[in-house]
Amino acid sequence: MAEGILIPLGFFAMVVAIVYLNIRKRERMMLLERGFDIDKFHKPEDNMLQLKWGMLLIGVAIGLLLGDIFASQGLLEEWVSYFSMTFIFGGIALLASYFVGKKCPENHKDNEPTSM
Repeated sequence: MAEGILIPLGFFAMVVAIVYLNIRKRERMMLLERGFDIDKFHKPEDNMLQLKWGMLLIGVAIGLLLGDIFASQGLLEEWVSYFSMTFIFGGIALLASYFVGKKCPENHKDNEPTSM
């Protein structure tokens, strides 16, 4: 049943991605034609966002793995072990990414776009 919806959903996602990338390319080309520097529009927080998502996904994976171990050992019920471990380790990963991001010595003022 799920296979019947995955193909149209994937096709729709592909069309949306192509349209988005085409619009973004056109917008950047217009900025270059007018003499604006497009590097000023890059957000300095992109690296922190990638760090946060990476740590969150690793935490969720560890939580699912430990949930499976707890369920197979009979320590917790299956649904309790999966949900609890996923949320606990996902939350721990988000807290860890917050503290790692705080210690990062980036100077965001140098990278912020200036008004035109």
